[in-house]
Amino acid sequence: MNEHYILVPKNLNLDQRLAKFPPSFEFNKEYIYYFISKLVEDIAYQNMDKTYDNCPDNNKNDMDFMIKHYTPMCANINQSFFRASKLHLDYLYLNLPNEGRFFWRNNYEEGKCFSYRLPEYYWGNGELELILLSGQSFVNKIKKENPPFVENKVRKKFGFTINYFDTKRFELDEKSALKDLYTEYQKTGNYQKYLLNAVRVMNLKNGHYTFHHNPETDGRLHTVLTQFPKICRKHLKYDNERLSEIDLSSSVPFILSYILYNYNTLQPTDLTTKINSKDLLYHYILVKNSVKPSDKEIQHFKDLILNNKLYNYFMNDFTKLPYFEENFQRQFNRAFDGDEDDLRKYSKKRFLSMLFAKPIAYKNEQTVFAKYFPTINNLLLRYKRKKFRDFKKSDWHKKLSYLTFQLESHFMVNIIAREINNVFKRKIPLFTLHDCIVVKKQHLDIVYKMIEDIFIREIGYAPNLTKEVWG
Repeated sequence: MNEHYILVPKNLNLDQRLAKFPPSFEFNKEYIYYFISKLVEDIAYQNMDKTYDNCPDNNKNDMDFMIKHYTPMCANINQSFFRASKLHLDYLYLNLPNEGRFFWRNNYEEGKCFSYRLPEYYWGNGELELILLSGQSFVNKIKKENPPFVENKVRKKFGFTINYFDTKRFELDEKSALKDLYTEYQKTGNYQKYLLNAVRVMNLKNGHYTFHHNPETDGRLHTVLTQFPKICRKHLKYDNERLSEIDLSSSVPFILSYILYNYNTLQPTDLTTKINSKDLLYHYILVKNSVKPSDKEIQHFKDLILNNKLYNYFMNDFTKLPYFEENFQRQFNRAFDGDEDDLRKYSKKRFLSMLFAKPIAYKNEQTVFAKYFPTINNLLLRYKRKKFRDFKKSDWHKKLSYLTFQLESHFMVNIIAREINNVFKRKIPLFTLHDCIVVKKQHLDIVYKMIEDIFIREIGYAPNLTKEVWG
C-alpha cells in the first residue's frame, strides 16, 4: 500500500496563509501536515495510562487543556528526515499581520529540543480529519522512517493469525469512523479518548499493525484490532465482507470459576502447562489449601456464570451502596434513570474492578460479594495479598488478573484459534480479540459450533457464547 493518511484538525487553514503570504522557497505542504499529525499523536498519548476521572481537579481530558501541550521536535531529527524543515518551521512561526503564528514554539534550551503546538484557533471545535498524502517520494520516506516490525518470538508463536493482517484485504470507511468518534466525544467530553481512538483509526487505515505479547503478565496478544474502537467496528470490512465475533461471555469470571472448580475436585487437571507463569498457580494452590473454599459456593458461582446471571445477581445490592449515584454518573456521564441494561453494565464494571483491584479498594463491593460468597472472597483477598517474587508490594494484587488472562489466552489463542486455522487449512481468516474470535460473517456459525465443541472437549462443558455481526 503506497499511500499514507495523516490526522489534522478540520479547522486547519494552511492554504489561506500560503495565499496571503507566499513563502520565498518551494513549500511542501505534505511535510507540514505530517508534522502536525505527529503533534496530534503526541497529545493523544500523553497520560493515556491514567484512568479517566471526571473530578474537577483533573482536566487532562478537557480539550482546552490538552491542546496547550508542547511536543518536543528536535531540529537535527527534523533535518535528517526533511532537509528543508527549518525553512518551513521558521516561516510558520512568523507573526504575520492578521494571521499571527501558525505554530507556537518553545525555543531551544540546553538539554531540551524546540517544542511546538498549534494555536487554539486552528483546533476549532476539536474535530479531526484524515488527509491522504499523494507525494510518492514523501510517502516512501515516511514508510522508510517507520518500517513494520514484529518481534521474532511473537511472529513465531502467533504467525498463524498475524499473517491475516493484510492491507489489501482490510477496508475501512475512515470518514464514518471519525464521525462516530466525534459524536461520542460530544456526549462524553473525553477529548483524550477521542484523540487516541482517532489515532487508532489512522493506524489501521495506514496498515500500521503492531503486535505485542508479554507471556509473564496478561499473556494476551495485543494487536491494532484489539485497540480499535468498538464504536468503529461496523465501518471495517475484510475481503469486502462484514466481520463478526464469537464472544466468551463473562470471560474473566468464567475462567476464574473454572480454576476454582478444577482445584476443588479430587482429581484436578494440571494447568501448569497452560499458564506461562508457573508461580501464579503455585501461589494460588498454596492459598487455596489454607482457605479451603466451599464446594457449594463454587458451584453456585459457576452456575450463575453459565446461566449468564452473574452481574444481574449483584445489581440490587450495588444500587444500595454509598455513592451509587455519583459512581453511575461518572461512568455514564448522566444520572441513573432506572434502565436495567445500564444497571447491568454498571454492575459488571464494579464487579470486575473489585476483582482486579487492590484488597483495600472497592470495600463496599467486597462486602456485597462476601455476603454471598464468603470463602471465595477470602481466597481472592489472601491470594492478592500474598508476596510474589520480583513484584513490588503495590503490584501483588495483579496476580489474579495475570492468572485469569493467561488461561483465557491459552484457550482462545493457543487452542481454539490455532485449531480452527489448522482444521480449515487457512481458508477461514481469523483474529483474536482477547475473549473473542473474529471471523468473516459467512464463517460465523461454523466457528461458533467449533468453539463450543472445543470447550466441551477441553474442560467438559461449554461457556456462554454470544454472536455478533459488526454492523
